[in-house]
Amino acid sequence: MRPFNAASWKELVKTHSVDAKLRRPASETQLVAAEKALGIRLPDLLREFLLESNGVNGEFGEGIIWSASEIKKRNQEFRAPVFHEIYMPFDHLLLFGEDAGGDQFAFAIHADGQIHKDDIYRWEHETDARAWFAGHLEQFIESRLKGDDEAELD
Repeated sequence: MRPFNAASWKELVKTHSVDAKLRRPASETQLVAAEKALGIRLPDLLREFLLESNGVNGEFGEGIIWSASEIKKRNQEFRAPVFHEIYMPFDHLLLFGEDAGGDQFAFAIHADGQIHKDDIYRWEHETDARAWFAGHLEQFIESRLKGDDEAELD
């Protein structure tokens, strides 16, 4: 269930940016494949977004929201042992997008291995800091498309 009044996620994106590039919808099969590979159910609002548009790219080509296959690929890469030597573990994050500067965005995975809250966090690649960014996907999209560094509470 969308927290906003727009008719669709695509309409919400277009409301905030004429430069954003939407993709064809993901299939349920693509979402299930990503979930199975990562061992987690994607958050409902992210699933809904991907079923409307399998990702969205910003003005500079950054994956504001990655495709289902990119979410799978990137999370598998960041959970590889090579990253354990230079960063805190990524097992408690479900990465799903990036900014043009290398920072990435994620939902928090709880101790039971599932996502229970809509909050979105920013992982800063230079410092390995993980900080709250937005309270839900709509707020995240609005903030990213407006170019805000930090989202504001509704």
